[in-house]
Amino acid sequence: MRGSMGAGEGYTRREFLRMSGRAGAGLALLSSVPYFLNGSAIAPEACVTRAQYLMGTVVTITAYGESRAHANEAISRAFDEMRRVDEMMSLYKPESDVSRLNRAAGREAIGVDSSVIEIIEHARSFTLATEGTFDISIEPLMELWGFRSQQSPHEMPTDTQIRNALETVGMKHVVVECAAQRAGLLNRHARIDLGGIAVGYSVDRAVEALRRAGVERAFINHSGDAYALGAPPERDGWEIGIPDPSCPSEMIATFRLHDRAASTSGNYEKYVTIDDSRVGHILDPHTGRPGRALLSATLLAPTALEADALSTGLFCKELNALQEAVKRSNCLEVFAVTEDNEQVSIRSTG
Repeated sequence: MRGSMGAGEGYTRREFLRMSGRAGAGLALLSSVPYFLNGSAIAPEACVTRAQYLMGTVVTITAYGESRAHANEAISRAFDEMRRVDEMMSLYKPESDVSRLNRAAGREAIGVDSSVIEIIEHARSFTLATEGTFDISIEPLMELWGFRSQQSPHEMPTDTQIRNALETVGMKHVVVECAAQRAGLLNRHARIDLGGIAVGYSVDRAVEALRRAGVERAFINHSGDAYALGAPPERDGWEIGIPDPSCPSEMIATFRLHDRAASTSGNYEKYVTIDDSRVGHILDPHTGRPGRALLSATLLAPTALEADALSTGLFCKELNALQEAVKRSNCLEVFAVTEDNEQVSIRSTG
């Protein structure tokens, strides 16, 4: 699964500025500046770009407004929505609903925000859609492989340890009581991590905040998860670049996004070191081991929620299974790079 939200925030100003120029692990906004004609901008809208450190990474929002004040106010509201999601769903905040839920595992269901109930139910549907390769209950395996430890290098888990952890993984351990607005974990060793879906959820919430504020053109860029609202003036979309997983400073493909979300999953930037080898952070809930069929997968979908969850879940599928899953779906596109560096583009037939 994708890395969790809300990790440490020890970045220098130089690192922050460097990171804010990218979309993170898989996407780059290539240009957001309006075209100029005879020295004047074609459109009168004011373009504002701001970056903040949220959910363990740098989030960048570019928005066009009636004035700079209008665009700035809309962006502030969008950041507020993302911050609210992080407060509820971060694995790293002790008083978040997710942390409280994990501490209560095997004992009782607890009261949680309605948004947490909503996202758990979404997660359950994506688990079914991916035949189990997307699963928010993956956290025991993330801990086993060392992704929650500062120690390095890490030790290779034994087959027995992996089997034991797998017994605590599965949506069968996650229960919700919608009417009472409660959630619980049936197994005392079960844990959930919403990092592979809550990022997309937060992006969608931010998009709604921008729309409510009257913004019709904006781009939200959240560490490999993005949404393009409308398009910049005189353009048919926001131009996006996908880095080469073998050389992330180089773009392997570009495309334009308009009223659509994109999410990239890859094991080349988030990893632990075991026996002098890099072990990627996207684990297959079926095997308990890192997915290896792909180097990266970029998924385009109507919402950031879908793009986020499905790019993670589909990453662990072999190429043939990935192609079949996408073709059976609605309104999805995937650009994948296989372990042999083959580039594959797939569209749904629905």
